[in-house]
Amino acid sequence: MSVSVLVVGGGLVGTLLALRLSEGGCTVQVLDAGRAGAEASSAAAGILAAQSEATTPGPGLDLGLESRALHAALHAELGAPGSGYRPNGALLPTTASDHGAAVARHAWQVERGLRVDALDAASLRAVAPGLHPRFTGGVLFADDATVDPPVLMASALAAAARSGVAFAHDEAALAVTSHGGRVTGVRTARGHRGADVVVLCAGAWSRLVEGVLDASQGVAPARGQLIEYALDPVPFGPVLYTGGGYLVPRADGRVCVGSTLEMVGFERGTTAAGLETLRERAADAVPALAAAPLRRAWSSFRPRTPDGMPYVGALATDGLFVAAGHHRSGVLFAPVTAEIVRDLVVHGRRHRHLDALSPDRFRQGPRA
Repeated sequence: MSVSVLVVGGGLVGTLLALRLSEGGCTVQVLDAGRAGAEASSAAAGILAAQSEATTPGPGLDLGLESRALHAALHAELGAPGSGYRPNGALLPTTASDHGAAVARHAWQVERGLRVDALDAASLRAVAPGLHPRFTGGVLFADDATVDPPVLMASALAAAARSGVAFAHDEAALAVTSHGGRVTGVRTARGHRGADVVVLCAGAWSRLVEGVLDASQGVAPARGQLIEYALDPVPFGPVLYTGGGYLVPRADGRVCVGSTLEMVGFERGTTAAGLETLRERAADAVPALAAAPLRRAWSSFRPRTPDGMPYVGALATDGLFVAAGHHRSGVLFAPVTAEIVRDLVVHGRRHRHLDALSPDRFRQGPRA
């Protein structure tokens, strides 16, 4: 018998999850408060920073590496235009005074068998000739990659629709309903939608759906502002991490610069101070950007948990699951999250790192 599933939230995580559940034989409908993919999923920078943003070994690194590999396969699976996947790497530029420390800081990845390249001045200029002259070296994570989030989101939505997933737009889920410890569906402003399984994927809005997360399972909106330049040709190949942020090159001559981190609730929009910070960061790293045309500026809300790791797994109510709180790693973790939840719902199979993602992990106090 087909299992009926309601996925609450049509961002990248919810859409890929719906696709995998449909492929697994479920009847799936996605409910979104607005338009599917219109929030953080389409507004992200799209860095697959499995290594470049990893500071220690552990589940976060392992899940990032697994999902990074899934992205390459997903790009081919989705068909043209795919996801905009580019294996262009990520680069931490260094100066003469901090190069040694930067290399040493990532030695644990080399010991793990991961590719981390220490660049001298000549090697640095070969991959990023437009960098400010003060940079004389760097640490290159050549296996990290990027995607173009709006392209990926559109392709994922099309693939899910082809697989039979139904989408209900402009229908916010107000509460999850249950009876006798078993989920029965979702209550919306339009009425009740019944289902055997409900998966909460509402990102920064997940706490607003009643009957799922409690006070110990906080998901807070973290506003991030970004800007985008036109610069053709782009004088660097990898993502650049510098000045407390990043610069992401696109194949068509765009450069995305991010990001701020502001705990301002659901206050939308950009600010003069935030945009000035991003402009200074861009020009300080790549001087040519100081005179480049600014194409656009925007902000989005990233769903942040206390430890930065998402909540993925089953909740106390039978048939109720959550996949939310991915914060800065939503695009990176989306493919592996989709497979983890599919395996739980369809096969009853647990991923080896599911405990680290447990929605109940803070009930005994936050982890270090």
